[in-house]
Amino acid sequence: MIFIHTDSLLQILDKKSNKGQEIFEKLEKSNDTFAITSITLYDVQSFLIERGLEIPPPIHLLRIYDFSKEDVQKAIEMEFKLKKNKGGKKMYMHDLMVCATVINKDGYLCTMDNSLEELAEHGLKLFLG
Repeated sequence: MIFIHTDSLLQILDKKSNKGQEIFEKLEKSNDTFAITSITLYDVQSFLIERGLEIPPPIHLLRIYDFSKEDVQKAIEMEFKLKKNKGGKKMYMHDLMVCATVINKDGYLCTMDNSLEELAEHGLKLFLG
């Protein structure tokens, strides 16, 4: 299963985005199933509403995985390891929450955010857009 991260999903939803079209084509060619996390749903809807844009119906066709108590534990574990190993450097909490969910569901994360590559040592598998 491939989880689509906020950055990639917003690009896909932007019909004028060549990058979004490229990501969509790569996802289609993968022949895998797609999903988003409840955190991604929040981020995307918040972004669109803030700009006065409609929420496109295709978002609600995607399977949505909630942030579970196991995901909470994984996110906290990664946060503390990152703080310890990176001298206090923090990662966005939403990213940790999404990545924890993806890891615990044994999925791949479709993202354009290269900074998330450092979570590979925690089990994150990337499907870069």
